[in-house]
Amino acid sequence: MAEQRTGPISRGSAAAFSAAVAVGAVTASVGLVGSPAAAEPDYPTWGEIEAAKQNESAKLAEIDRLGGLIAGLQQTADAAVEVSMKADEAYRQAIDARDTALAREQSLGRQADEAEAVAEISKMRAGLIAAHLARSGGGDLTSELMFAPDRADDLLHQLGTAAKLGEQAQGLYEQARADRNSAASLREQAEQAADERERLAEVAETRADEARAAADAATAAVAEAEQQSVQLYAQLASLKDTTAELERERVEGQAREAAQAALEEQERREREEREREQREQDARDDAAAGNGGTGGGSAPAPAPPPRPAPPPPPAPAPPNRSAVESAIWFASQQLGERYVLGGAGPDVWDCSGLTKGAYAYAGIGIGTHSATNQYYTLAARGKAVPLGSIERGDLLFWGSGGDYYHVAIYLGGGRILEAPREGVPVREYFIWGSPSAAARPAG
Repeated sequence: MAEQRTGPISRGSAAAFSAAVAVGAVTASVGLVGSPAAAEPDYPTWGEIEAAKQNESAKLAEIDRLGGLIAGLQQTADAAVEVSMKADEAYRQAIDARDTALAREQSLGRQADEAEAVAEISKMRAGLIAAHLARSGGGDLTSELMFAPDRADDLLHQLGTAAKLGEQAQGLYEQARADRNSAASLREQAEQAADERERLAEVAETRADEARAAADAATAAVAEAEQQSVQLYAQLASLKDTTAELERERVEGQAREAAQAALEEQERREREEREREQREQDARDDAAAGNGGTGGGSAPAPAPPPRPAPPPPPAPAPPNRSAVESAIWFASQQLGERYVLGGAGPDVWDCSGLTKGAYAYAGIGIGTHSATNQYYTLAARGKAVPLGSIERGDLLFWGSGGDYYHVAIYLGGGRILEAPREGVPVREYFIWGSPSAAARPAG
């Protein structure tokens, strides 16, 4: 049956938005597309802005109000973007599963072909022995022995030979039957694998449709946020006697600071978790040492001396600078190229397609075309690193609960190189939101 492959998805040209729209700083966690919409905010009019400027307290209140409206727009857009990224990763994982099933189907098919060839050879060998046995006249040797005693020695030899041939024929027959059963079993497994591959191909098509819908919703949400925020920034600038661009830059600066604070908080939690685990291990060691006495009512052992502070965990291996710079150079050559779900070059990319291609250029395999798979592939090699220890060339992963929906290359200085989402090309950007894991492919 012909393979139904799901190719890269292009959702058409999305509206171009200002690079200043902060698609980062994801502060809302969203699990479902199409959650109930919030009530329409009460946006101020220019008349209200002019009136507020006449009174200092009213002006300050209006500034706070505008700030809240801008933040709300940003959160709504960010939430839609996160849903879109999760839908994209679900599609990539579905493609991974389908391709794995295809590889299994093909492998089982080859094994079945080989087993059938072996079974045919076994059948032919058994047939040849059986034909030889029939020609030897083994069935008449007993009667000849009775009526020709002068040929007894010769006939007995022939009878023994026929018996051995019969045993050999029986063994070959049993082997041929076993080979045939093995071939039939493998063929059945190959057919089942084909059914599974077809099912997973349908799942991939469904995930593709969901990813398209989520991307369209994210594009609309970002467009709405940009449309509304243009006037809100202008009104804010009017109240504060600045410019809309300065106010936008201020908000983006706050988003960068929030992202950095989130990284530092994640590192603090990781450090505390390591210290807690060490304390628990120390307590178990102490308890084991206390149970080592002879008992029998003897006096308790003296308390052990205070334990020294646990040593810090070993630092991750430093990255191979040559490999890092090769990967970053490759990725930087793609700046400005389109995001297309499933894209892996040469001129269209998605997030894990870009990281996979960049490190492949550096001669390092990092897993399949999936952010989740890339993290777990690297972690299994001992390449995971704490977020507080990231270095240039490390991969940052966004996600929770064991699933990662986005991956980017860390450049240093709080900046990343990424293929973000539909409508936004490959770019260099600040670390947005809250990455939850990191790995060092070139470590």
